[in-house]
Amino acid sequence: MLLVTLLATAFLLSAAVLIHLFYRRPLLALLNALDDVQQYREQMQFCQPAAPLVVRLARQVAALQSSNSQLHEQAVMDPLTELGNRRMLEQRLMVALPISRRWMKAVSALMIDVDHFKDYNDLYGHQAGDECLIEIANVLRDTFRRETDIVVRLGGEEFLVVLLDANATEATRLAEAMRGMLQAVGIPHRGSNVADVVTVSIGVSTTAPGSAFDLEDMIASADAALYACKARGRNCVTSHTTAPSQQALSH
Repeated sequence: MLLVTLLATAFLLSAAVLIHLFYRRPLLALLNALDDVQQYREQMQFCQPAAPLVVRLARQVAALQSSNSQLHEQAVMDPLTELGNRRMLEQRLMVALPISRRWMKAVSALMIDVDHFKDYNDLYGHQAGDECLIEIANVLRDTFRRETDIVVRLGGEEFLVVLLDANATEATRLAEAMRGMLQAVGIPHRGSNVADVVTVSIGVSTTAPGSAFDLEDMIASADAALYACKARGRNCVTSHTTAPSQQALSH
């Protein structure tokens, strides 16, 4: 064990010496240029120009990694509600769906639409509309808490929840719980002919366990269930079954 430690230490020292000898000038030029950037100075106030070259390089790499991580989070997040967006949904499902099929698990999608939201905006203003959407996002977080639950805002007043390992009965139960919880919050909505508070309609679509399906087909099935909700008078939950996709089966 001591020998391994000594060899590792010797390797690190050798690497530091090689960097110092062969890459000192280009690295110094790069670091000095970065030192001149105001944003870099604000993020790296603790980093003194007199620090060793290897230390400065390591700190700069860490700062760039942190910046890239923040940019990625912004790219997959809805800025208003801080839920995920369509890109995040696609990234997560790219990994999760093959696993669900392999383990023969059902997958459910919930398409959620705020009832008479345009009338709400017209009556209370867009600022109140944004606050309403934020409150709905909070109710979604409180309802769908599993790490595998994917909750996104598709845009406007539409939200989508994908539940891995959830059959139609479980998905419908959770949809009803979310709908009832939002109604209990009691956000006033005088412009609705459904209730005197903000409500949602939810279309549920569920695949057969282990079946191959296309995401677009699943969303379309959930959307069809949502339109059935509206035909029933809104503020309700309707469930459909997603048929296997021929395109997904071909893969």
